[in-house]
Amino acid sequence: MKKKKDYQEGAVDFGTWIGRRHAFSLIAGRCSAADAQCLRELHESKEYRKLGLTWEECCKQRAGIGRSTADLIIRNLEEFGPDYFVIAQVTGISAKEYRRISGSVSNHNLLHAGEEIPIRVENAQRLVTAVETIRRETAAAPAEPADGLAEAERCFVKAEHALRTAIAELDKLRGMPLDADERMRLLSVIDETTGTLKLIGMKVTV
Repeated sequence: MKKKKDYQEGAVDFGTWIGRRHAFSLIAGRCSAADAQCLRELHESKEYRKLGLTWEECCKQRAGIGRSTADLIIRNLEEFGPDYFVIAQVTGISAKEYRRISGSVSNHNLLHAGEEIPIRVENAQRLVTAVETIRRETAAAPAEPADGLAEAERCFVKAEHALRTAIAELDKLRGMPLDADERMRLLSVIDETTGTLKLIGMKVTV
């Protein structure tokens, strides 16, 4: 169990973090990947409770955004990863539009016309041009059949990313000082997920 001094130091760290982001004014998808990750860590660590705040109060009073916006930012980070925030920052693309071009994102690169463009702010102009072209091509292209190879590849990429993220989050929870109820909840989630994956595996025919 942490001593009172440790809690006080944690509260100071939280105050320093918020201070650096006093002018948050975040719109989901327009904040930086680093800010999105910090927001998720803040939510998971519950540091705001040390100042007597609820998550909603923390979002509104300390980060300058609504809880729904904060939750959306965290969901986008968990679904798309940090690459989305870099692309959204430099191109203004929405989460809905990003889903349509996500098949062109791989290993922190945007794939276009046989070229791999590293997803970094310094490549802003190249990313803007490539994203705009991909958006036009996606909008103009006829819908592909659900069992098309391109659609399957996109599903594989999304599924693999989601599984890696879920496993990492579960392992992070395992290392936290959970109480008995929380550990039972963690085991329940793991058992349910394992069972579901086994059922899906049984339905796969080779």
